[in-house]
Amino acid sequence: MAKEQSGDQTEKPTPKRLKDARKEGNVAKSRELSGTITLLCWLVVAWLAVPPIRGQLQELFQRFIDSIGMAGQVGPHGLQAIQALGWEACKTLLVVTLPVLVSVSLVGLLSEFLQVGGLFTLKRILPKGEHLNPAEGLKRMFSQNNFVEVVKSLLKTAGLVAIFVLVLERVMPEIMRLPVGSLSDVGAAHWHALMWLGIWTICVFALLSVLDALYQRYAFIKKMKMSRRDIRQELRDTEGDALVKGRRRQLHQEWAQQNMLNAVRNASAVVVNPEHIAVAIVYEQGKTELPVVCAKGEDYEAQLIREAAEEAGVPIMRNVELARGLHEKVGLDEYISAEFFRAVAELLRWAETIRR
Repeated sequence: MAKEQSGDQTEKPTPKRLKDARKEGNVAKSRELSGTITLLCWLVVAWLAVPPIRGQLQELFQRFIDSIGMAGQVGPHGLQAIQALGWEACKTLLVVTLPVLVSVSLVGLLSEFLQVGGLFTLKRILPKGEHLNPAEGLKRMFSQNNFVEVVKSLLKTAGLVAIFVLVLERVMPEIMRLPVGSLSDVGAAHWHALMWLGIWTICVFALLSVLDALYQRYAFIKKMKMSRRDIRQELRDTEGDALVKGRRRQLHQEWAQQNMLNAVRNASAVVVNPEHIAVAIVYEQGKTELPVVCAKGEDYEAQLIREAAEEAGVPIMRNVELARGLHEKVGLDEYISAEFFRAVAELLRWAETIRR
């Protein structure tokens, strides 16, 4: 799938080619979109977790201050105080970080799933010999994909610099009033600055993610394009060669015709229309409950039925209405329906008279 794009590959990829590429792990996926969603989740979770995290840290520092006196004691009491403080610090670390890490990980997996669906393959992580080839490494280094990645990095860097400058200009008056303000003003100024930084960063990254997702889809379809020769080869591989299929179809038709002609030779009578339709009926008293349509056909097949009946000495009757009705309403190897009982009975009596 990683072969070079040739000039004759101008056709859209077939569903089979896309399916084979998916099995190998080649799908259209935007890393920027996943990264932006994960960053947004980080910011939202951090914003929601600030109050409980602050409470946990305050409680930990309070216990640390309370344990300073006991930790300075010599003996088992001081050692127990240090151990208890260590366990409390570990517990607080887990309580603070574990929900954030779990939620961000789940959102990251969800973003990947929404882009590519359920997909698991080992081919993407297996070592390849071409990765050890210096020439291939240089070719990948100066490829179009790497160029696009460099452009995206430059755009993100420029966007972050512009966001920092704009936010700094916005909050600069508030920062200049901090020396004459209260302690709460310091926290409010920092909070406003971080909030605007996060909002503008998410907006810029979201725009880049949408553009990157569109480009990744375009690049993937372009890489998967096929030539007409590839499409013909795929059709031969999946459906077989046209000549082989034609020969197989011809043999099947010959076999079906041979079975039909054998049934006609053993029929009790044939009714025709007189050239376009022919229907053969078999009835053996004591063996078949009702007359059965053992063969029927139109045009060329009708001619074959008539010829086989003439060669085998099967009586042939011309009855336009009966021939059309049996051909349209009674299937092959089926008993005749009640509406044809009288007409078929007369046909069979006539055929028996002809035989005698």
